[in-house]
Amino acid sequence: MSDENKRIVEINGVKLEVDLRTAKVIDHYKVGDPVRVLHPKTSYNGAEIRAGVIVGFCNFEKSPVIEILEIDQSYSGVNFKTVTIGSGINEDVQIAPYSKYEGLISQADIVTRFDREIQKQELVLSDLKLKKQYFINDFAKAFSEIIPTTAD
Repeated sequence: MSDENKRIVEINGVKLEVDLRTAKVIDHYKVGDPVRVLHPKTSYNGAEIRAGVIVGFCNFEKSPVIEILEIDQSYSGVNFKTVTIGSGINEDVQIAPYSKYEGLISQADIVTRFDREIQKQELVLSDLKLKKQYFINDFAKAFSEIIPTTAD
């Protein structure tokens, strides 16, 4: 084997001699890339795959990390979670490139879920406003003789 096909690479303090003719291709990621995030032990069924976007790389001296903003869809709605992956942090979580053919998410589905959540919260707000008005108009009047509104 010729020396032009060999390269010495250091990984976690271990030096390896790599034959470039058989070396594995490494995926390259940048901020803004869509990714699939594999959580091996999150649900009763075992592994779960979520869609995410790389939002940052923190090049800490001893343990660099990748920060991913992922979409967590459940029956109760849609949430965004930040997942940090690195040495000693979420080591069991893996990422892979996201393909538009995967079908993990669709913009229409997510927007519809947000619209439903907004409607639910608007109903809660409306209910609170009605309760407040009821208290001001009716409940407080009934107790105004027992509990004075101003201190003497």
